[in-house]
Amino acid sequence: MNHYIQSASGRPQLVLINVFKVILVGYGKTDPNHKMSTGQTLAQMYLTCTWLEAILYGINCMLFGGCVYVLSSRESAAHRVLLLASSFQFALATAHVILTFVQAMIAFTSPMIIATTNGASSYYEDGGGNRVYIASMSVYVINAYAQELLLIWRLFIVWNRNWKICILPFMIWIAHCTIASLAIVFVAPKNADVFSHNVQVFALAGWSLEMIINLTVTGGIAYHLWRSGRQTAVLTRHFSYRNTILTIVESGVLITSCTCVMFGLFVSGNIAGTVAVNIATQIGTMTPLLIIVRVGLGLSRSKLGPSSSGGRSFTAYSRPTEVNVVRSQTTTSDFPLHVLPKSKGVLSDYE
Repeated sequence: MNHYIQSASGRPQLVLINVFKVILVGYGKTDPNHKMSTGQTLAQMYLTCTWLEAILYGINCMLFGGCVYVLSSRESAAHRVLLLASSFQFALATAHVILTFVQAMIAFTSPMIIATTNGASSYYEDGGGNRVYIASMSVYVINAYAQELLLIWRLFIVWNRNWKICILPFMIWIAHCTIASLAIVFVAPKNADVFSHNVQVFALAGWSLEMIINLTVTGGIAYHLWRSGRQTAVLTRHFSYRNTILTIVESGVLITSCTCVMFGLFVSGNIAGTVAVNIATQIGTMTPLLIIVRVGLGLSRSKLGPSSSGGRSFTAYSRPTEVNVVRSQTTTSDFPLHVLPKSKGVLSDYE
């Protein structure tokens, strides 16, 4: 099992970004004949993204299995929260895949639609009043809310449960939930246009806030781990959290890059910005699962090489050490312990 998880969670960021460039960025604005600038129809674009979403969902299935394997053997409340959040996001990803295939079945098998010229493209273009399309978009935004809230909770845990550090991100998260929900409301009525003024304003504002949350909160987590690693390096002679920081930053860059591509496409009036929602839903689910699996299964560990004392290797995120010297019933510290993380370790509740 670990072999398959490692294959799925190695470094998917560059692959997925290139997929966006090759499949989506080349498409232009729609014309009255539902043709893209490269000759692709809107229906063909949705079909391509449906295929890509199915592949990403398969990766998420393996990652979720690894996540359950990692978290089910641990009894802390933090690990139960991670398992519950991961299960919720995986359920949303599953629901989105089902809705995507339902849309494809309707677009390509409905007698009324296929009897019309460019009927499938017209079906996908007329999202207003389409209950399956609205449900699919709703699942996407709810999944984004869950992913961001879990990220803020991780910030809270890493900063030793300091709620003050989470106030501003939580306020931005509330604003994002409100604005993105309004975008769904404006696109829901029959004959609504995804490029109408109201939809564009709220959609672009929502994506902007999503990028801000992911960048700032990921940066806050990485900074605290970096600071803790420098403090513990005085005792361990090794920077403890390097690879864990890289894992967290890579996952944050993954979802932010996805949102940035969608934002740019939508700003340019490219319908591919909304088509990419299918892929973005699976990436939003993949991001937290990658962190849990790579850290929990030790995929982010690096070998320091044989030591001079006997060839022992150390993991890249060893737990901080506390050293005390007892003399004549008086305890003195060899190192100012107040600057170290709490005794459970920075990652004890975070992995």
